[in-house]
Amino acid sequence: MMSLLQACGGYSKGPTQNDIIGSWRNPDGAEFVFNTDGTFSGKRIPTKLGFMTTDSLKNKKFNGSGKWVLRKGSTHWEVNVDFDKVDNGKNGCVFPLLISRENEVLENQPPWYLFIWEEEEGGERYKFSKH
Repeated sequence: MMSLLQACGGYSKGPTQNDIIGSWRNPDGAEFVFNTDGTFSGKRIPTKLGFMTTDSLKNKKFNGSGKWVLRKGSTHWEVNVDFDKVDNGKNGCVFPLLISRENEVLENQPPWYLFIWEEEEGGERYKFSKH
């Protein structure tokens, strides 16, 4: 019984900033590096993740940097990324990377992955794993 209560206590805590700090990659080469000072860099990020969907940017990738914040969202813990610099000549963008785990029962316990919905919520996930 005590193990069950401790597991539930871990669930309510969620991830910490130290859990997020470091390098996160997608198999296609996209990468986020989260620093201890609340800054980050992103490389080879698909424009669709930043909602940059104009015809001239469709199916492209961008690099950039900005600030990040860990917060509890409405359905998941999130790493909110705020790009203030991007290399595609467009304004920056802001979006949340949701935090989850393959085993949904222990979702708020490590190891986690970061993701954004590919299309509609509940569909395919574009995932980043910690390296």
